Amino acid sequence: MDRSQRITDSVIVPITDDRIWRENLGTLRPLDLPTGPILVIAPHPDDETLGAGALIATLSAQATRVIVVAATDGENAYDLPPAGRIDLGLIREREQRKALGLLGVQPDSVIRLRLTDSGLMGQRSELERRVMEVAEPGMTILAPWQGDFHPDHVACAHVACSVAQAKGLALISYFFWTWHRGSPETLDGLPLRRFIPTFDARAAKAQAISQHRSQFESESGDPILNDRLIAPIYWDFEVFLSA
Repeated sequence: MDRSQRITDSVIVPITDDRIWRENLGTLRPLDLPTGPILVIAPHPDDETLGAGALIATLSAQATRVIVVAATDGENAYDLPPAGRIDLGLIREREQRKALGLLGVQPDSVIRLRLTDSGLMGQRSELERRVMEVAEPGMTILAPWQGDFHPDHVACAHVACSVAQAKGLALISYFFWTWHRGSPETLDGLPLRRFIPTFDARAAKAQAISQHRSQFESESGDPILNDRLIAPIYWDFEVFLSA
């Protein structure tokens, strides 16, 4: 078990209260919105919505081109037999497609790599090759932070950094597990920025995450997401790392 997380009855309990996070993040400098196309890297279906849904909705509404690289289909979210994992991957793919549609991202702007859920650290070379093929001049890459406490998130973060450096692209990092497994000290010294979305963008984000029903309901035990884990969804701002 990760030393920075507490588990009660198999449910992840954030180690830092939501109120403390909001107090510590409430005075950050504003995020400068990217002006060119956005390449979003999502380790699993729902990560892009959890970490940056309001920003994606805002950019889409401004007619900014948003492309989402879906690294995995999230088929290993639960401890299921192989047949069940295949079904879960298909379910999560459909959920992500619906959610992204609500954020303004069209199906033909989603690139599915179908790499192995919970196996991206061992597939970093393939992931980097595929992202490198998609990245274009003038893009900004939007990817998980390299310290976001999940190996798949870390793999995507390192690939994003490598591709951004190789192609001279801007990189913005988003967070999810940090809010639950970390503390404000975890982010000390980082160039954090705050994005304050409109009511409509926040509503689109909330509607989008509601499409991921497989993460809120589980027949095999506790679901991945509970009320405490999605609390940051309802903050009136999103937080990013951007120099």
